[in-house]
Amino acid sequence: MTGEQYKELRKWIQQKQPVKIKTIKGEATFLPVKLYKDVKKLFVYNRNMQLINIALDDVVSIQPTRIYGSFDKREQLIHTR
Repeated sequence: MTGEQYKELRKWIQQKQPVKIKTIKGEATFLPVKLYKDVKKLFVYNRNMQLINIALDDVVSIQPTRIYGSFDKREQLIHTR
């Protein structure tokens, strides 16, 4: 990643902007949380709100994306009496 790409990614983290990350293993939408440039790791939440880390060496591309509805796709518990 270049210095400009790091700046963009930090801006998206501050704005809580969901991003589509394409890695050598596949592509998915994440909510970036923290970037550690020195160890080349990006911590993100997936759609099930699980915190995971992605090695920046495996990243092919990162693009901001729009999502419709809630980012959190965990099952909602409905309480009835």
